[in-house]
Parts: sequence; structure tokens; C-alpha cells
Amino acid sequence: MNYKEIQQEEAATWLIEDEKLRREKAMRESIRYPLLKKQMGLDYLDTSEMEVWDIGAGPLGGVSSVLNCKIAYRFDPLTPDYKKYFPCIGYRDDPAEKLGDRLATPDLVIVTNALDHFEYPEKFLQDLVDYMKPSGYFAHLHAIDNAISHPHPAHVHNVNPELFRRYLEPVFETCWYTDFQHDGLVYGWKRQPAFSGLYRKVTGYGKR
Repeated sequence: MNYKEIQQEEAATWLIEDEKLRREKAMRESIRYPLLKKQMGLDYLDTSEMEVWDIGAGPLGGVSSVLNCKIAYRFDPLTPDYKKYFPCIGYRDDPAEKLGDRLATPDLVIVTNALDHFEYPEKFLQDLVDYMKPSGYFAHLHAIDNAISHPHPAHVHNVNPELFRRYLEPVFETCWYTDFQHDGLVYGWKRQPAFSGLYRKVTGYGKR
């Protein structure tokens, strides 16, 4: 499958023609946002004056929808598809890998179980290292090795703590971290082993 076909497989999980089933799906996903926020350590971060970018947010606003922040932008390349059924207010359809030096703008970047859908997830992580401004924050939660634990045509990359350590250390300091092995962290109704973190960009590293 090419990347466009992979993305369409992800879109199909949301674009359910039956309105009742689509609402059930939306409720099932959005009801977990407050818990995900807590599991990322965001309950302990004052985001009230922050510009927040939610990358791969899906059509419901993602975790940023339950944050008290100055402004939030949601980025998802499937935005034109999602608009068939969802308002997608404040959305942009830029792929994460093409944000590049624009990642110097947000105070907080959030990615929730989406990195495995990216075309080039390692490029995105490298761009965070290269361009995110000093003292900027990055928060995430991901199922571990989702392509194995939850086989689906849209799950094309395995994301795990080793991948994050390889890219983020020592450019980011770890402010919050939980995982399945030490804390029993799981994701979704399948209770997949998961890990999450909140990281702060250390001044003096990267291209800025």
C-alpha cells in the first residue's frame, strides 16, 4: 500500500456513514481525552498562556480540546476528509513531516497515538530536536509497537521508548514519564501496553 492508501484506511475508521455508529465512535474516543491529558503529565503543566499544536489530532480536537490554553491548532492531513462529518475548527492539513522550522512557534506540541500513522515518524522527531524552541514542551502517549499489538493497515510503524530515547536524549529533559513495564500504562479498549512522556527542550541544543 502507498501512503495515500494507508491514510485512507485511517480515515475510514472515522467516516462511518451510519450516524448513530459514528456518534458512538466519537463518544468512545473523546471520553478518554481527560485521562490521556493526565497520563501525559499535562495536569501539572500551566498551559494557560501557551500556543499548543496537536499533531495528528483526529477529527474531534484531540487532547488539546480539554486543555486550558491561549490558542490551539490541530494538524491532520485527513482534515479535508474529516470535514464531511466533523467541523474541524482550527484545523490545518499540513503533514507533520513538513512542519520543519515552523515547530519553533508552539510552546507545547502534543502527539497522541499518531506517530505510527506518519509517513516519516523519525523525521518528525528529528525536526523537534532541530527546530523546537528552547523551553518548549513535547507531550505524547503511544501504544507500544502498535503495528504488532494492533494490526491494521494504518498502523505502519512501531513506536516504542527506545525510538524516543534515541532522538530526544539529551536535547529534551524528561519532566514526566510512565510506561507499561513500570506503571501498567495501557491504551484503548484493547488495553495495549503503552508509554507516555512530557519533555522540555533544553536550551542550547538544536538548530536554534
